[in-house]
Amino acid sequence: MYTLKQLELFLDLGRSEKIIDTAKKFGLSQSAVSMAIKELERLLDGPLFERIGKRLVLNGRGAMLMRSAQPHVDALHALYDQMRSDSLRGELRLAASVTIAEYFIPTLVCNYMEQNEHVSISLKSANTADVIHKVTSGEVDIGFIEGEGILEEVESRVLMRDELVVLTSDRALAERGPWFIDQLASRPWIMREKGSGTRAVFLNAISPVDQELNMVMELEHIESIKNFLLAKPDYLSVLPRISVRRELEEGHLFEIAIKAHHFERDFTMIARSQQTLLPLQTHFQEYLLSSIGLQ
Repeated sequence: MYTLKQLELFLDLGRSEKIIDTAKKFGLSQSAVSMAIKELERLLDGPLFERIGKRLVLNGRGAMLMRSAQPHVDALHALYDQMRSDSLRGELRLAASVTIAEYFIPTLVCNYMEQNEHVSISLKSANTADVIHKVTSGEVDIGFIEGEGILEEVESRVLMRDELVVLTSDRALAERGPWFIDQLASRPWIMREKGSGTRAVFLNAISPVDQELNMVMELEHIESIKNFLLAKPDYLSVLPRISVRRELEEGHLFEIAIKAHHFERDFTMIARSQQTLLPLQTHFQEYLLSSIGLQ
């Protein structure tokens, strides 16, 4: 397959008709230009020029190639210039744990895209363990996780602290608190799936009582857990406060105060260690930090 440089030399020679002029323009030797043209002719199975005196003049095949190639070469040059002059152009690939993807980052992403019309953003939602894998494997550029899971393969920046709350739709149970966690362990609990930052932080905090917890159901989605709690007053769960603010304010769900425990974790931005960030990725990170007051 011929190269862009071969086409550039061919097009210029087709106009100048002198190898010496093309060689000077591209800073090459005459022999290098001649070799490039001969290789192009070999790849295209035939000559593109006729020698008339000291000039190289396009033959019929060469004239057809020039007409066809020129628009494509121009378009490639325009794309190159555009990419160099506008570094804030392209796609950002993000992944975020469920809580962050649903309750923290959507508004920030939408505002950024409104301010940068040549940027598209793909956002994948997964649990914390899967987000870390997507970042370390190169599937995404930047990840957002909650709870434990920081590895040597990633660089991290804490964005904010988040609190977890134990919840019920049974007002009377909540009002009789605070409770020790072991007093509630035998009640039916709905928990996030394994790999969830919410689950890991809570179970680590209540250990060794976590071994006695009556975990009757595991669900991936926070909204599903809230719906079960609303339908089953005897069920308990633990969810991020950020995800249940409305339900707490409206009196649909109630926080159960837990003695001797305060469940907190970080929302953290991560990227691969040793990763060379593109200008767009750096700009997005700076925008994000500025928006939440960290810059």
